Amino acid sequence: MKKQAVCIQCHNKPEQINFLIEHMPEEYFDFYIHVDEKSNILKEIHKKKNVCFSKRIDVRWGRFSQIEATLEMLRMIDTSQYCYVHLISGNDYIIKSVDYICDFFTKQNGAEFIESNILPGKCTWSWKGCDRFQCWYPQWMIHRPINTVFRCIRVFYREFIMRTKVFTRKKYPVKEFYGGSQWFSITGECVKWMLEYLSQHQEYINFFKHGVCVDEVFFATLIRISPYSKNIIGDNMRFMIWKDGTTGGPKELRSEHILQLKESKYIFARKFTDLDTIKIVQEQLEK
Repeated sequence: MKKQAVCIQCHNKPEQINFLIEHMPEEYFDFYIHVDEKSNILKEIHKKKNVCFSKRIDVRWGRFSQIEATLEMLRMIDTSQYCYVHLISGNDYIIKSVDYICDFFTKQNGAEFIESNILPGKCTWSWKGCDRFQCWYPQWMIHRPINTVFRCIRVFYREFIMRTKVFTRKKYPVKEFYGGSQWFSITGECVKWMLEYLSQHQEYINFFKHGVCVDEVFFATLIRISPYSKNIIGDNMRFMIWKDGTTGGPKELRSEHILQLKESKYIFARKFTDLDTIKIVQEQLEK
């Protein structure tokens, strides 16, 4: 049975990452970890033979650096060794036993677990997601929404471009765009195809360097032009509770959510911000 690769993008909570590493046996899982260049947690993460660290990128919210960090990990992987590659954050944890996870993915017959929905689509994104590929965004104006000044500048710029249509982008690297969560569990063969395609089509990468939150479009679109498109399951097997129903980011998972986690069909859950809750989840798994 082939192993599975777990790629982790993180910037804090090294104790949670270590807990995950210790509870996913090295005979079944290898870890590839990207630590944000701004973070100082690298020295606190356990160094084991099944743990590798990628080149570090200064990751900024909403910018192409999110994708760069993911690609740095994926390029480290010998995809022939793995049946599945999982992309998770440092705030994720498993909510199924190791035996269940191994059995589940060995029985999937090549299913690709990634959200990939046509744009424009039924989503809460501004302009139904179209501005993410129709607008050319100067990266300096992209900051977290809590930065009110830059958010106002970005929204004004977006609305002007999208309403006038004069300055919208006209040359696209693909015919259609798709969107969804950046987190995925896809086959090693699919990852290999993606990396080979990107090495031969720099124009695809260059196009996304001037978008906003394009991490939620880049891989969702890329897999649709691959031979693996027919295997897409429109579910990434991640448990999340949204703050405002479908927007506002995921809620922090606490002990009051344990029953929901236990009854869930999903493999991973996010986001956890304290180790005590994760320990309760692990206790439930061991039972």
